[in-house]
Amino acid sequence: MTILILHIPSFTFLIMPSTHHRFVFVLFDGFSNLVLASALEPLRAAAGLPNGPQISWDICTIDGSPATSSSDLVITPKAALNAIADPTHIDYLVVISGYDMRHHLSSRTRARLQNAAQHARTVIGVDTAAWLLASCNMLAGKSATIHWQELDQFREQFPDVTVLTDRFVEDGKMITSGGAATVMEMMLHILARQYGPAVAFDVSNLFVYDARHQRHGDPNISARGADRLHGPGADHVRHAVAEMIAHIETPVALKSIAIHAGCSLRSLDRAFQDNLQMAPGKYYQMLRLGRARDLARSTDMKLADIALQTGFKSHAALSRAYAQAFGTTLRAMRSKRRPAAAIGT
Repeated sequence: MTILILHIPSFTFLIMPSTHHRFVFVLFDGFSNLVLASALEPLRAAAGLPNGPQISWDICTIDGSPATSSSDLVITPKAALNAIADPTHIDYLVVISGYDMRHHLSSRTRARLQNAAQHARTVIGVDTAAWLLASCNMLAGKSATIHWQELDQFREQFPDVTVLTDRFVEDGKMITSGGAATVMEMMLHILARQYGPAVAFDVSNLFVYDARHQRHGDPNISARGADRLHGPGADHVRHAVAEMIAHIETPVALKSIAIHAGCSLRSLDRAFQDNLQMAPGKYYQMLRLGRARDLARSTDMKLADIALQTGFKSHAALSRAYAQAFGTTLRAMRSKRRPAAAIGT
């Protein structure tokens, strides 16, 4: 059974998938820092959750040399693409290039990308990397997209590729996308597919959530992370979650939350099940437990005080609920003192 925990922005929901996924990033000189961050940070955020999904990644270049971004940031890779550990186990091969992609088309580049792609379950080309993938004959007969500035030349250069203007395009094992905004959307799509829609919702809120706008009904709410929800009753879920967040320390009854969300309690339960595969009461409790975890990990507050700040009647009640949800104790977690996964996102 999959368990999920939401983090908004310092509330962390648990995710317990059973499958490990490995991402291998291949950087080329001229790559965009923002594109790399948009591809990597959602993975980091999800993997950093307590007992979160088993996601790992390697950063490499074709020959193992450092890669310089378009803004002169130098990234030292873990290895050359042909020298990474366990090269036959790649779930996602993510190729990132910038405006100099035409200059990277050496025979060695083609050979190493083609070899890695043969072992990858999914191959992703972001920004202008679709050009490299097409040059390696990986996109022949497929649909793809690329950074909007290269669309026309891409279409002329590769007539065997059906060039689309979609934000990202998935065709078989190949996924292509354009700039940074579309890359973030693509990564959320991948997280949703692998771990469920609630995970994409949770991770997206790490980067775009604004508690004041969420609580006060910002008319632009549909452009924010909560728009990841599209199931029946999604608006009710959004309003309910905002109300829950506003009442972490002093929990309110679910009936009151349902009234605030503009629906009946029964309808709210159905909406949460449809959108987040979790009952609203459980979700509310996990919000509070996530907050308790963050306070224990990032402060020296007594556990009794943490219990009061997260709406639990006593330290004992908090400890029981936390142990049942996370399989460990707050005291044991505090002793490890790991940095909070979502601070600074």
